[in-house]
Amino acid sequence: MGLPSTDDLKWYRNEFRPHFDDWVFGPVERLVISEPLIAFIFMACVIDYLAGFWWGKSTKNYVHDAYVGFIDEYFPKGRYNPEDLYNSLRNGLVHMFTIKDMKYALTHDHPELNLLVTSSGHTLLNAMDFKNDLVAAKLKYFDEVEADDVLMGKLKDRYNRDGFMLPIKLTLV
Repeated sequence: MGLPSTDDLKWYRNEFRPHFDDWVFGPVERLVISEPLIAFIFMACVIDYLAGFWWGKSTKNYVHDAYVGFIDEYFPKGRYNPEDLYNSLRNGLVHMFTIKDMKYALTHDHPELNLLVTSSGHTLLNAMDFKNDLVAAKLKYFDEVEADDVLMGKLKDRYNRDGFMLPIKLTLV
């Protein structure tokens, strides 16, 4: 493990990271306040997105490993079950618009309920608390990318292979 090159750090700090924060975490910040259900769906997708950069190589046939691995590595230890988040939120909420296996109950504006378990066995997820843990995971990962040429290489491989949403100029013909 070595440090990333000066050119990689310059690109990462001046282009990738600000663009990521603007295009990915800007909407998270707005949605968690105005549309908490959509925020949960979007945050589950953001975990998938971050996991892809962390994984580096194609996640085809490895989505589970990347998603669960990222949560295990970067989310606060002991707060979440990575398998449950993968199955209930990513596969359930994102792909079937339901909370698969009914592991979670979603709430907002109730931080006092976050991660409590109901009598029916549902773990309560408060939107703002989940967002804060996602932001902390992103910051931890991004800080590690700046200090590790292997993680930087994986991020750049993913970026170069799959791209990143960018605005384009439309010219009508």
